[in-house]
Amino acid sequence: MPRPTVLVLGAAGRFGAAAAQAFAAAGWQVLAQQRRAAAKGQRPDVQVIDTPLADTDALAARARGASVVVHAVNPVYTRWDAELLPLLRQGLAVTERLGARFMLPGNVYNHGSQMPALLSEDTPMRPDTAKGELRVAMEADCNAPPNAAWTAW
Repeated sequence: MPRPTVLVLGAAGRFGAAAAQAFAAAGWQVLAQQRRAAAKGQRPDVQVIDTPLADTDALAARARGASVVVHAVNPVYTRWDAELLPLLRQGLAVTERLGARFMLPGNVYNHGSQMPALLSEDTPMRPDTAKGELRVAMEADCNAPPNAAWTAW
């Protein structure tokens, strides 16, 4: 039986590198899309893809066969307003072309400064910062048709 394949977008960052390592350790074939050099300690069995996220058709072609896409893309904080949602939409476009499941790591910004000590999936989102509003918008984009079958974790 062939190994499942995951495409990790933003694999050179801390979360992306950790996700790539975890999937590889679990026996997955890992395609690591990244803009900069590989993270230190990256496993030799992780295949680096340097195709830009903006080139969704070429990236989807290089990642053919991936059944899961992990969106670990995180622009510099000072560029979130301009880049966060467009990068998310590019990730969703690649995922759609692959017919894959989309995974978005969660973030506490969504819940604002008055969030309870213990969060659950039912905790209301009450962002009180611009970054929190952007994270709520990201999750809304993930859950809007045709993306409703994709997963945010």
